[in-house]
Parts: sequence; C-alpha cells; structure tokens
Amino acid sequence: MSGDGDEPSMRHEELPMYLRMTMDKDMSMLRNLGGLKDIAKAMTVDLDEGIDTDSIEWRKKKWGENELPPKEEATLFGIMMDQFEDPMLKMLIGAAVVSLVLGLSVPDKHTGQLREGAWIEGFAILISVAIVAVVSAVNEWRKEQKFKVLSAAKPPEYFTVRRQGVNVKVLGTQLVQGDVVALKGGDTSPIDGLFIDGQDLKVDEADITGENIEISKNEESPFVVSGSSILEGECTALCIGVGVNCLAGRSAMRNREKKDKTPLEIKLDDLMETISLLGMAMALLTTISLFAKACWFEYQKGSDHFWEWWYDYMAVFRVLIECITVGITIVVVAVPEGLPLSVTIALAYSMHRMMVDQNLVRHLAACETMGGATQICSDKTGTLTQNKMTVVRAVFAGDTRPRKIPLRADSDYAGEIKRVKDSLSRETFSLLTEGLIMNSTATKEADGKLVGNKTECAMLEFVEGMSQDVNRTRERMNYERTKAVYDRHTYPFSSKKKKMTTLLRVGSDMRVHVKGASEIVLLDCDKQLMPDGRVENMTEEDKSHLRALISDMARNALRTLLIAYSNRPGQGRTPFDSEAPEEKVTFVAILAIEDPMRPEVPKAVRECKKAGITVRMVTGDNKATAIAIAKQAGIFVPGTDDRAMEGRDFRTLDGNPEKMTYVLKKVKVLARMTPLDKQILVEALRTRGEVVAVTGDGTNDAPALKLANVGFAMFTGTEVAKGASDILLMDDNFASVVTAAMWGRNINDNIRKFIQFQSTVNIAAVVIAFVGSLFSDTGESPLKPVQLLWLNLIMDSLAALALATESPTRKLLDRPPNFAGSPLISNRMWTNILGQAAYQIALQLWILNYGFEWLGCKEGSDKHKTFIFNIFVFLQVVNEFNARKLRDEINVFAGIHQSPLFLAIIVITCGIQYLMVELGGDFMGCVPLNYEDWRKCMILSIVPLPLGIFLRLIPVTEPPPPKPVVPEFVDIFRREKRLFNSVRAKGRGVNAFRAAGNEIIKQMKVSASLSTIRGRRKRAYSSYDPY
Repeated sequence: MSGDGDEPSMRHEELPMYLRMTMDKDMSMLRNLGGLKDIAKAMTVDLDEGIDTDSIEWRKKKWGENELPPKEEATLFGIMMDQFEDPMLKMLIGAAVVSLVLGLSVPDKHTGQLREGAWIEGFAILISVAIVAVVSAVNEWRKEQKFKVLSAAKPPEYFTVRRQGVNVKVLGTQLVQGDVVALKGGDTSPIDGLFIDGQDLKVDEADITGENIEISKNEESPFVVSGSSILEGECTALCIGVGVNCLAGRSAMRNREKKDKTPLEIKLDDLMETISLLGMAMALLTTISLFAKACWFEYQKGSDHFWEWWYDYMAVFRVLIECITVGITIVVVAVPEGLPLSVTIALAYSMHRMMVDQNLVRHLAACETMGGATQICSDKTGTLTQNKMTVVRAVFAGDTRPRKIPLRADSDYAGEIKRVKDSLSRETFSLLTEGLIMNSTATKEADGKLVGNKTECAMLEFVEGMSQDVNRTRERMNYERTKAVYDRHTYPFSSKKKKMTTLLRVGSDMRVHVKGASEIVLLDCDKQLMPDGRVENMTEEDKSHLRALISDMARNALRTLLIAYSNRPGQGRTPFDSEAPEEKVTFVAILAIEDPMRPEVPKAVRECKKAGITVRMVTGDNKATAIAIAKQAGIFVPGTDDRAMEGRDFRTLDGNPEKMTYVLKKVKVLARMTPLDKQILVEALRTRGEVVAVTGDGTNDAPALKLANVGFAMFTGTEVAKGASDILLMDDNFASVVTAAMWGRNINDNIRKFIQFQSTVNIAAVVIAFVGSLFSDTGESPLKPVQLLWLNLIMDSLAALALATESPTRKLLDRPPNFAGSPLISNRMWTNILGQAAYQIALQLWILNYGFEWLGCKEGSDKHKTFIFNIFVFLQVVNEFNARKLRDEINVFAGIHQSPLFLAIIVITCGIQYLMVELGGDFMGCVPLNYEDWRKCMILSIVPLPLGIFLRLIPVTEPPPPKPVVPEFVDIFRREKRLFNSVRAKGRGVNAFRAAGNEIIKQMKVSASLSTIRGRRKRAYSSYDPY
C-alpha cells in the first residue's frame, strides 16, 4: 500500500478477513473460523506461550507492521511547483512571456531599434509570480513541518506481550499479528484483537462509533478494536490486525486525499477568468483601433499611396505587429499581478496569528473558508464541555437542597470545599472518603494523574480536593491485597443491579461499601448518617425528599450516585460470597457529577448567533443530556422553534428533500448520531449551499471532518481525526472555532479590500493606456515602462502588504457571513471602484490634453509627463484609505491606529515616490518639482477622499440570496447502500460500529461525489435564515 493515499478503494468483501470480522463484530464468522483457538492455530500462535520470536519477521512480511506507511513527504521544491498549477499564476506567466517575446523581438517603427526597457513589464510580472510561489511554498512547508513536529511529540507507548512464554515490553509499533497483548485501564488499544481472558474489562468505543457508552468485553463480546479506550479492568488479547489491516489504520489511510476548492478559490478563479476575457477583448479592440488608425493615416496620403502600402505585406505586417504589441501591453496592465500576492500575504499572516490564538492551520485555504461559514456542527464532549467528569453537587442527610461544588478552576473552589469538609464530623468524613476510595477501581499514578472510569476518577478528585490522599489511604487499608481471602473483595458495577459493592475488613468487623444509581440504592437505605456523625432511622418522608432532589438534578442532566455503607460486627473472618450481598444500608451522601461546560462557550455561541452562524450540537450521547448541555451553551433555547432529534429519526429524512430542508431550519441538537448520520447532515447542508464547519476528536468523526468545508480536530483527539482535519484546536476549545471564523472573515475582507483597490488602479490604467495610445501621435502609453513597473509591481506589492495584514476586530462578528454564492465584488464595491476610476480617468485625460496649462508646463514636456505620473501614483495612495472600507462606513480612518503596518507602508510609498520624482531623472523619466508643483499634485490627488464619502452615501442594495433550492440530481453519496434496515432491526451499539466501519471504507467515494456535484450543477446560495 502506498503512503500517498492513492490506493484503489476496496469493497467490503475485498478487505482482509479478520478486519471484516472485527468491523462487523461478526460472531457467526468467528464461529465459522473455529473460534479463538482455531484462529490462533491458523496463525501458529500458542495462547499460553505467545509467538516464537523467530517468527516476527515473516509475520511482518505477511501481515505488515503496526504503523502506517509514511505519507510521501512534500519537499519545498515540490510544493513550489504545485503553486504554478494555480490558474491565476498561469495567466500571469502567459502574459509575461508574450510581453517579453514581443518586447525583445519587435523593433520600434520610428528608430528601427528594440525599444528601451521593453522587457521590464514582462520581467516585473515574472518577479511577482516568483515571489508569490516562494512565499506560498515556504508557508505551506513550514506549516507541514510544524504539524509534523507536533505529531512526533507524542510519547512512545509500550505494551506487555507474551513471547516464548516470557512477558516483555515492546513499543506499540513493534506489535505483530499473532501477539498475545496485555491491555489495562488507561490504555488505548493499538491493535484489533480477540479477548482471551481478563477481569472486568470495560472499553469506550466512542472514537469509533460515536456512542459514548461503556462496553464490557468478554468471551461473549470478544472484539477489542484499535483506537478504543480501556476504561477499567485488564485482559490479554490475541492480535488479529495491525497497521493498515486494523480498523484505525484503515480509517487513517482513507483520509489522505486532497479536499476540493474553497469558496474563495472558486471566486478568485472566476474573477481571473473574467479579467482574462475582458483583457483579451480590450487587447483586440486596441489592436483593431490602432490598425484602423494606421490605415486611415496612410489613406490620407492618397488612394494610390494607400494601395501601394497595403500590398507591401512586410510594411503592413510591421504595423500589425506594433498594434498587437500595444494590445498586449493593455493586457499586461489589466492583469492584477498583485492579487495572488495579496491572497498569499493574507493567508500567511493570518495563519501565523491564528497559531497564537490556539488554531494550528494545516490547510491554508481553510483560513478564508471559515470566513464564509454559515453552519458549525460541534461535538459535545471535549469541545463544548471539558471532557472531565466532575462532582458539582453534594447532598448529605438533612440537606434541604443540594450543595453546589465549584469547579476546581473557580476562585471560590478552595473555600467552598473547605466549608463542605468542615460541616462534616470526623466520623462522617472518614466513612464518606473511605467508601469513595476503597469502593473504586480508578487509580492514582505516580505523576498524580487519575486513571480509570471517568465517574470514579471524578469521585477521587472530589476526595483529593478535601485534602485526603488517595494512595496513602489505600496503603493504610491494604487496598492492593485483593487476593487475600479476608481483606477486601469488590463486586464490580453490574448493569443489572446498577451498583458496585466492596467488602472491607476493619479489625474484626466487616464493612460493606455500596455506591450506585441513587434511586436504586435508596430503596435499600433504612438509616442515614448525619453530618454530625449520628445515625438516625430514615423515614419515608426522608426518602421522598431525597427522590425529589434526585429528580431535580436529573432534569439538569446531572448523573447522581448514592454512597452508603453497613457494618457487620464480628464478621471480619467470614468468607466472601460469590454474589454481592443484598442487605439494608446506611445513607451517607448523594454526589452529582457532570462534564462541565467550558466557561467561555455560552459567550462564543452568542457571538456565533450574532454573526449569522447556526450552531448545532451533534453528539453520540443521549438526547436528555445533549439538550441539557445545549441549553447551558445557548444552542438550544426552550420556548422557541429549536428542536432536538435522535440520529435514528434524522437518517430517515435522507430520501425526503422537503422534510430535510424544513427540519434543518429547526433542529439544533442531534443526539445518538453515528458517523453515517454525521455525514448525512454535512452532505445535506452543503448541497443547500451552506459552508459547514465540523468539530470532532474521534476516529468516527474523520469522515465528517473530511466532508466538511472546514474540519476542526481537537489536539487531544485521535491521530485519525487530526489527519482528516484542516485546523487543529490546540486548546480543544469551541471559542477557538469562533476565533477562526473571525480570522476567516478578516481574510475575506482584506482580500476584497485589495481587489477594490487594484481594480480601480487597473481600470484607470487600462483606459488611460488605451486612450493615450489611440490619440497619441506615437501610439504609445503616456506612462513609461519603468513607471508601469513601479505602479504594477512595487505599489501593488506594498498595497497588498498594507491591506492584507489588517488585524481583525470583534465587530466582524456583528454581521452575517459572506454566503458561498455571493459575488466576490459587491454592488457597493462596484460603486466605489467605478466612481474612483471614473475620476482618475477624467483627471488624467484632462491633464494629458488640457491641464498642462493650469499646471504651468508645456504639452508633452518632461515636466508634463512627471505630473501625469506623480498625480496617478498619489491618486492610488489616497485611494488606499478608501479601499479599507467595503461597506457604508463614512470614516475611512476608523481603526487605523490598529494598523501600524498600513501607515508605515503609506509613508514608505510616499517617500519612495518623492525620491523617484526628485532624483529619478532620465531613468524614471521625471524632472524635479517645486513646492507649488507638489501643492497642485496634492490638491488633485486628495479628491478621492471626499469622493469616497459621496459614493458611500449613494444608496446601494445587494441582491439577497435566494431561498434554498434542493438540487435535482442523484448524488453518489445517496446511491451508496445504507444500513438503515439493519440499524432498526439490531442492537444500536453493534450497528453503529458496523456503520462506522463501512463509512470509513466509503469516505473517498463521498468526497469524490461532492467534487462531481460541483462539476455538474450550479452552486446554490446559502439557505441561512435566522428565523
């Protein structure tokens, strides 16, 4: 398999046999293969002794190594060559080559010699292209190197394997098919495996299925999947899939294809195509006009002379070449060579600044795409929430309402937790912490990290917050002596009984610690331990009060666990039963836990709504929890049209476009979503013209991340998710997504500012060059080639740097996004461009033909030409201030103090222009000007400022985006066979896993389908409706 991701797509039946079995969790296939022992025999593995070390090499040759083939690393030169695939650069190179060929081969008709400086224009364009290619390539290369360093920063993981009867530790990448691998709580499975033996093994397959539930693994459910997290327990597993032949590896390989073009790239391509057509039309018009002028000039000398000249083919050919040369000059002037540089600078500058704002940009174009984002489909866990279960409420006997426990990062945490501790007697505190510490399988490692079940880790963190050391308590009470008959025995949490029990010897007595679902354990409580240490009988009234508190917390999506105990005096030597004891217990406390909302999320969601971006929560969690978190975040607002839906209901809309459009306007929370459901959502939004951003952290999110316009992966997410993403959230924070949207809008605005500026320059320059060439006796432009070099290269480059590096403000989020179908140049921009260009053209033509008298110089003199050049340059300098505003803003200087680079470039441009005029001499075709001359230049050049105010006061309406149109085409994605029937018919967990596996194989087809859509249908406008 090649590392470039170009391998042909494999059908499900063509996948390696064991991968298919794991993907489908196919027990019948496992039985047909003879079960665990026969599979081990087929791979020549002794389940007790492990593999023979001599077989490692041939196993690698037969089944591959446990690492993916390296991606073909792009070299700096290769990236640079890729830049020349850009249609914009191709057009610039073509214009430059033609200009160079004609400039270096066609002599002047008056002198018979090659024109001085005729090569400058073409050479300047080539220099501009080279700068763009180098800057773009270096930024792309540095970005790839940064991501490579971050990826390599992940510490190596070691696993214990049995080889030739000896347990040895090896790197995860050194595992081979057939290895007998030991897995324990805290590990992430590096292989696809079959359960051999173990104790209380529970795994989290959310990264694969999107289902945020614990799954027990045993002989009845033996498939241990690569990428799944081991929550608790331990096991040994037979490795049946490594590298590209395991599910996680196969998924990673499917995400190595390029994404399609961004909305801005498409608009820029369209703009360059329009410019090239208009430039060619103008060149043709110029050539025809000049040739007609030459013919008329010859005809005026007499009819006989004209026909004599006409039949002198070489003479006519020379004149035609001269006309074509001037026409090509017009094309060169029309080409916006500064535009690609502006795009490059804007993206590079923003990428660097976004890194400071915790956004690592992997694909440069994703920066600007976020500016047009109309939809954000956000994962819940780890993005909106902190991905850390935390105790947030506590109820003790006699409490009238739950006690609020602040988050550890809150300033009042220490004081509040101390008040809770101080309110408890020594005996109550001891029994509470003992029950939480001893009746738990979570562990505290040497570095202080808590490992194990997330709920139990939250309980231990609560204990640690009250200054109770977990490990010291366990050492004192012989926690590790689980094998001794009378010390301690734990009955693991049972989904049937909804509780966990631990028997603990305390001197000659036995103590029973119980924790579990509050409403279940409460039924067994007949006494209650008061905060002051007294034990009282529990009445039905007490139970009713506690049930009301439990229900109230459950409505707020808090998971509650009841802590209880009982004492067995004199039974310290009683043998343990095989089943957990059922007896009456004493109530100690109720603890409520949740995955807390990130504190900055509600504000970020409000900013999104204000910015016209619809935020949806898309999660594998249950509906009630999802709605509760969405309410806290402000995504779901009760009493409005906001709706919540489960994946099983949402996927049934896939064949009904009208219902899908209706539902997409209202649904804000999508729960129990499988990878397939997420893809259906993204595809439905994109085909309705939306620009979609998706966040995710698991392997199951990779298809949707790839399918989205912009994919955001969590820095703590899986390598597969990060590989499929466009932007990496270094802080795993939803607020950083909003920051990316702000930067994206800023990039779009900065590029459009430059387009507004350069379009004005180019329109004015083309018309002046055309009219000047047509009415000049020499047929030449009034601007010398070296002056055009300054205008088209130096000024464009400096203007690009000035306008493309303006920093964003939060005000960018106060307006709707630029929709995918909206034009790159708005009506307001056209008003500004045409109004300013009209003034510049009229002014220059007046100076050219009449204004020399007011300026105090002779027509056609060097001073006259200096005025033309100087005024034209300062017109552009002043118009740069106008170009800063794209809408109806009157004050063009607003916020200019936040753009020091802009001001510096204005000063530099003015300084260079002054030196060129005063000291340029014959090289620049200029003569020095006195104070009065400069004053007149400034008077004429300052007019664009008040003119800009007048133009922005003219009422201009923008065409509204049309209502969503459901495309009438058969999408390849929809024609793919779905698993809906099987999802309805069988268990949700198994089929969600199967759907995930199949969608991993279909990813490339899905991406290809969107490319096909673009090629055969007109792009739809956004359906954004703030309803």
